[in-house]
Amino acid sequence: MALPDETALRLLATRKIETGALPQAAPDSAFAGKGSGLPCSLCEQPITPDEYEFEYANGGVEVPRFHLRCQEIWRLALTEWETPPPRAPMGASHSR
Repeated sequence: MALPDETALRLLATRKIETGALPQAAPDSAFAGKGSGLPCSLCEQPITPDEYEFEYANGGVEVPRFHLRCQEIWRLALTEWETPPPRAPMGASHSR
């Protein structure tokens, strides 16, 4: 089964990070290996034995696991989520 497109996965990753369905910080340790057939924590599609599976130890009961592409999108979404948007300079006016 094909994975959703990158834009859809980025939006989904952001939503899952905001709701706590995915970790809000990258755990310190990760493991990679052959897919177990369990669902990806981002796209929820099975990670088949012919794909790489990335698992993150987070100290909780649920172990986040990802396809390679989904893991990269989650990490990117984490970076964007943790970085506040730029502020307008002091004294800048948006009215004319």
